[in-house]
Amino acid sequence: MPESNNRRVNFALAQIITEQLEIIPEAIVEDKPVTINAGLNFGIDNNQHLLKVLFKNIFLQEETPFIIIETGCVFAIDPDSWTLFSSQEAGYFVLPKNFAGHLATLTASTARGILHNRTENTAMNRFFIPANNIEEMIPDNLALPLEPAS
Repeated sequence: MPESNNRRVNFALAQIITEQLEIIPEAIVEDKPVTINAGLNFGIDNNQHLLKVLFKNIFLQEETPFIIIETGCVFAIDPDSWTLFSSQEAGYFVLPKNFAGHLATLTASTARGILHNRTENTAMNRFFIPANNIEEMIPDNLALPLEPAS
């Protein structure tokens, strides 16, 4: 379990959302290289102590997408742990890099499973989300505004 300031962070996976899933087998050209663009985004609901991680992968051949998957995982953070990360004075929820990486890895693994499930027993099952170190996509601690921009 991740820790912050030598204190345990208590959280639970509250919801999994398949935000987008497009599989276009007719767009594939055999023997052409495949690239994967990956993106990661974080958001919070300060009132409900929820943190959402979005993980998106686009599989492309020559700039033409043939798989687009975006998965969201919503994590409920207990009130004491939420307070560890919140700075009401500064107006930000500061998510430590290592904990953000842990939640991002859980979300990427969830996306990997969703893609496998949707392509199982098809020719598209040969394309999967690589098991890369997702934490490397997060350069530093994340500062998320406690209140939505007006």
